[in-house]
Amino acid sequence: MPLLGSKGNPTSPVWVLVDRPLSGDEDKGYLFSAPTGYVWDKMMQEAGIKDYYVTGYRRDTDNLKGWSNVAGDLEHYRPPIIIPLGHTGKNLLNQMNPKYLKKKGSFDTANEESEISKYAGSILTSTHLNYSHYIIPTEHPVDVIKQWKMRDIVINCDLAKAASELEYWKSHACTLQPLPERTHKIQFDCFEELLCDIDNMLNCPIVSNDIETIYPKAPTKTQPSQFYKILPGYPITASFASSASFSISFDFFRESTIETRELWKHLAKLMWEVPSLGQNFFNFDANFYEALGFRIDLSRCRDTLINHHLLWAELKHTLQFQTRQYTREPYYKDEGHGWNIKDMRQLKIYNCKDTMVTYEIYECQLLELAERGLL
Repeated sequence: MPLLGSKGNPTSPVWVLVDRPLSGDEDKGYLFSAPTGYVWDKMMQEAGIKDYYVTGYRRDTDNLKGWSNVAGDLEHYRPPIIIPLGHTGKNLLNQMNPKYLKKKGSFDTANEESEISKYAGSILTSTHLNYSHYIIPTEHPVDVIKQWKMRDIVINCDLAKAASELEYWKSHACTLQPLPERTHKIQFDCFEELLCDIDNMLNCPIVSNDIETIYPKAPTKTQPSQFYKILPGYPITASFASSASFSISFDFFRESTIETRELWKHLAKLMWEVPSLGQNFFNFDANFYEALGFRIDLSRCRDTLINHHLLWAELKHTLQFQTRQYTREPYYKDEGHGWNIKDMRQLKIYNCKDTMVTYEIYECQLLELAERGLL
């Protein structure tokens, strides 16, 4: 990377991190002065960010040393909002390194691949920085120009989120807004406590729920499975959320047949009397419940997947994307992998997050549907 000046004032509360100049930056001698930088500036302004600083490291120096210098500058100026572009974020966020390249406790810039497709728009913090900050990775403007439809996504999902965090910081005495507090209840002192939590949801206007399933024989790297994605799977845990901040997750089948029968009675009452909410609920969860004998009034149920098709037909409709679009919950979908049948804590917490995030997305969608007169 040629020696080019940074763009903007380093005392700005928003820093944009890059690892290379744009084609044409050499003409004016500073980063993001090329036409593509003009596109980025327009995107930032449209999101509501007018004061920001663009900086990076010299590619012709040692990568580790280069990023150590950037980390030192960050510690000195302490910008509360940091926006790394493209794979640049992996230099501060270990989780953005592909798993096969991940090196704990060190900067890894040897390969340009990263997990940006997962972590774009997430509100994260770095273990390499010792002050209060938020890092919000997003796509590089060069990639945005290649796929112009990404422009509005980056502006409204990622940069607008950064602008919102900045506005909170300015209006709350330079204090960052805490991430949402969510209660994942996965342990119960007794079976009666679980039943009580289920019965307490009978007074809710709607309950978000989600089933986690396993396949009878999942494929491995060396051994394919003739059953995978052919058989419907086996329901192993279920989560129910009464709000965006509280949910429970429990074993769908109990060790005791008597307990399983009693649990299902309480669930049957809940699902018949209270409308169910889910992501892809009609095509997935409802089929399992009905196959197991639960009665569900589908006319009263709601599905965030269908709502999203109505509101944003041109966008992705996965729960991962809707989480990026509507919530401040950092990317968590990988937490649903790698759990052990002997210790299902990780799976159950993931299960709880799914239902609470779905509930929060649904609340945001209701406002949009009302604004458009679609309710």
